Amino acid sequence: MCTAIFYLSPEVPDDFGKGIAIMKSSRIHFCFSAPLSLVAHRLLMAGLLLLMMLIAGRAGAEKAASADAFVDSVGLNVHLHSRDTPYANFPRVQQALKDLQVRHVRDGLIDTTWKEYYDRHNELGRAGIKGIFITSPDQGEQLLLDYPRRMKDSFEGYEAPNEYDQRHDEHWPVTMTSFLGRLNQGVKSDSATSRFPVIGPSLTRQDSFARLRGLCSFDYANLHNYFAGRNPGTRGWGSNGYGGIPWNLSNVSTLCPDKPVITTETGYQTVPDSKQGIPEEVAAKYVPRIFLEQWLRGIKRTYLYELIDLPFARPSGDSGFGLLRTDYSPKPAYSAMMNLLRLLVDPGPAFAAQDLGFKLTGDLSDVHHLLLQKRNGVFYLALWVEESSYDIDGKRGISVPTHHVIIQNDKQVGIRQHVFNKSGALQTVSLDNDVKHEVEVGDSVTVLEIDDGRPAAPSMNPPVVSHNMR
Repeated sequence: MCTAIFYLSPEVPDDFGKGIAIMKSSRIHFCFSAPLSLVAHRLLMAGLLLLMMLIAGRAGAEKAASADAFVDSVGLNVHLHSRDTPYANFPRVQQALKDLQVRHVRDGLIDTTWKEYYDRHNELGRAGIKGIFITSPDQGEQLLLDYPRRMKDSFEGYEAPNEYDQRHDEHWPVTMTSFLGRLNQGVKSDSATSRFPVIGPSLTRQDSFARLRGLCSFDYANLHNYFAGRNPGTRGWGSNGYGGIPWNLSNVSTLCPDKPVITTETGYQTVPDSKQGIPEEVAAKYVPRIFLEQWLRGIKRTYLYELIDLPFARPSGDSGFGLLRTDYSPKPAYSAMMNLLRLLVDPGPAFAAQDLGFKLTGDLSDVHHLLLQKRNGVFYLALWVEESSYDIDGKRGISVPTHHVIIQNDKQVGIRQHVFNKSGALQTVSLDNDVKHEVEVGDSVTVLEIDDGRPAAPSMNPPVVSHNMR
């Protein structure tokens, strides 16, 4: 019999006396196998009241995610086979990736006689920078199964053909369905390749997802979600939220529901006179927020397009997306990402991130946040105002006012405030040890490093095994 219903936090023990806690949203039904005596019932009510008081005292507790898992969600597009571009200078490319702390790149599954292509990716792999590789429908089974051997130190996944719905193939859905079935079957049935994930097709039109509805021959759904010069958390710029992250996630759900999602292309073109181009200083605000916004929406990994600008002799639509200019000089967005990832990087065994008791008040309109934790027990609270910093149609900057935000903790904590300036540099100030702190949050990311004196988080045993995809 169900004796009582209470509205509580979900952080409640599974068992309570002889009862069983059954979670239904924020309600808990306590059910018992036999009627209770009046005394037992009163004792139960007193215990539940105490439990409610304890839970209410921790109402602001929020579970953190691993800081290093967030770092591991960051990837970059590269073109190491393009020898007529800045990618030809491999030492500069390798150093830029290492400095950035990026561990994942995306490139083409190219059947080339130029041995350096394999050698360079394998060298990156030995430095901890692994690659996914884009396939093509005309590639045979032998090449596909042999490729991990060629890229033995780098290979971490196959990707379906790139934006194939734009190709001059009127029967592209048939071609894609046939090839992807063949790829997935071949990869999964071979013991040498079965551990590698297959990432699904990237598509460019909403109706393309519907035309492939039910195609699920892959491990991860794939997005190419560019924001056309708008802020990463845009609510869209057309009907039904067209272009926003929720709209894009709805499209891949149409293709094959419940698959985890990876974005293999997104980014900003810093060519202000192009239709979707934005100034470099605006990109420095938007690019870190891409990864934060995508993480908050459950996207497992995001590959930014791209590391280095392609020359303007290439199609104009492909130029200007790099974090580095063609002369390898860093744009502000490169500096911002490098400093963010260096602040959060924390390699090591898997561990159970903990809760932090805090509450945010003040002007929280459009203020988004993400709570992370390192293995040493220190928390990192990223805060930002998710508003547009640039009018893409009027080609003018928008001044986003800072928001006054108050963070109230359960006890006195030490906080270091890290703020990114317009050049992507990190400016750090230490705040007084206190229970309450007041900060100004703007459209550049602010990270609060919070040390509440707790010991290092315990490692998980056994370690979590995955395909390096969160």
